[in-house]
Amino acid sequence: MYIAVIYQSRGGNTKKVADAIARELHTAAWSVEEAKNLDCDLLFLGSGVYAASLDKSMREFIATLTPHSVKKIVLFGTSAGGRKPFGMMKKLLKLRGLTVEKEFLYIPGSFAFLNKGRPNEADLENAKAFARSVLGK
Repeated sequence: MYIAVIYQSRGGNTKKVADAIARELHTAAWSVEEAKNLDCDLLFLGSGVYAASLDKSMREFIATLTPHSVKKIVLFGTSAGGRKPFGMMKKLLKLRGLTVEKEFLYIPGSFAFLNKGRPNEADLENAKAFARSVLGK
């Protein structure tokens, strides 16, 4: 089974989580800008949230995915403002005919004075445990 970890991160919060997941799965994490010609069985796809929306680079990356290139997607992400945009992400993926797991990983991300120090070590351990649980299914 080929597993990929792809993320979009402006401030580094989502990158930290992606790196933790990738280490646990013995693979590399790639930014959406670096990811090319993706072909995998399982994609861990992570994003930050900016002004209650997804970054343009994530929306553009999603537009390149097909059910032939990605068999199943598991979402993860960080945000100082909540989980709502992850529903938008799931909707965009489903519109492309992609299979998205119901469970996703949300970790508060630090921004300005909100969630100072997050993601922290406990959050990263939770990300690793989440990755293991997905593989265990």
